[in-house]
Amino acid sequence: MHSISFLQITFACICLLVMAGTQAEETAADTEDSPVNSAQALDRDIFRWETSTPTATDFDWVQLVSGEWLKGEIKGLFDDSLEFDSDKLDLLTLDWEDVKYVETHIPGSAYIEDHGTVYGYFRINQNKIIVTNGGEPKEYDRSRLVSFITGGEEESDYWSAKITFGLIVRSGNTDQVDYNAKANIKRTTSFSRFNLDYVGNISNTQDVETINNHRVTANADRFMTRNFFWRPIFGEYYRDPFSNIDSRVTVGAGAGYTIIDTSRTNWNITGGPGYQATRFISVQEGEDIEETTPAMVVTTDYDIEINKKIDFIYSYNITWVDNASGGYTHHMVTTFESEITGSFDLDVSFIWDHISKPTAADDGAVPLPDDYRLTVGISYDY
Repeated sequence: MHSISFLQITFACICLLVMAGTQAEETAADTEDSPVNSAQALDRDIFRWETSTPTATDFDWVQLVSGEWLKGEIKGLFDDSLEFDSDKLDLLTLDWEDVKYVETHIPGSAYIEDHGTVYGYFRINQNKIIVTNGGEPKEYDRSRLVSFITGGEEESDYWSAKITFGLIVRSGNTDQVDYNAKANIKRTTSFSRFNLDYVGNISNTQDVETINNHRVTANADRFMTRNFFWRPIFGEYYRDPFSNIDSRVTVGAGAGYTIIDTSRTNWNITGGPGYQATRFISVQEGEDIEETTPAMVVTTDYDIEINKKIDFIYSYNITWVDNASGGYTHHMVTTFESEITGSFDLDVSFIWDHISKPTAADDGAVPLPDDYRLTVGISYDY
């Protein structure tokens, strides 16, 4: 028997090591080409795309905290709700807290606490607002953002309107026709808003007019902080011959505070001093047909989204004046809005007007202090 030399053993070990290394390389190559590993690489590529940021060229971009990207046009941010218009998804209202990133492709304006109104191209992440307007980018704290609007190149970009019309016809033993109309016109920018409202009711029974009242209110607000705003002017015109009021005009100024401001609920209260002038249809002998008085006006507005299709809106106004002008009066409107299509709603409203001390007419008849109305109408948003 021949003995195995040390060199033979060493050579055999080296051959085994080389063969093992070659097999390992082939296994690694096979692994890299395997379907499982290819899928993992694809996942990594997808992950890298999801965390990248698209460039705003022809569209605005919004990323949600869940990671989805939306491409379209940003309309504006008000009351912690971002309005976003998408060709595929139509007009969306997004909770601001659900928005992670925003980038605009056209200039806009934003109102930021302690800084006022700023203009430019916007990039907004979860912490900062970055504004570029021809010079060095400026940064602001996202938590200080009050409102935000894009565009504004045309005056029409700032305006919106809603018109409601209702008609009830009865025929038979009693012929009666009831008309009711409401309109709201609003101009909103990043730092201000203007509201103009109209409510009117006309009713004829057997060709005799039994109801004919009209109310026009207007106010202008300027945002100071996320919750506080000035109301440099407000005004109201009211006419109701059946309450012995030929005309009643109230003007004043005040301030307001937003109590609740979320994507689903908004509640604010305003108040301030004013001046009221009233002209009556007729008065008893010895009474003045016109009265003027200082006034104190308080208004509250509450709006909640019950679900995606139904909103509830509550508005209440109370005015204190002297007894000759009616004591105190209030105007309350509650409305349920149910969406029919994107632009049309079905509105059901309950209206309550109250005058604590109605003024008697020249024949001694005293109007009732309360007037209740239930109206149904179709509204159109523009």
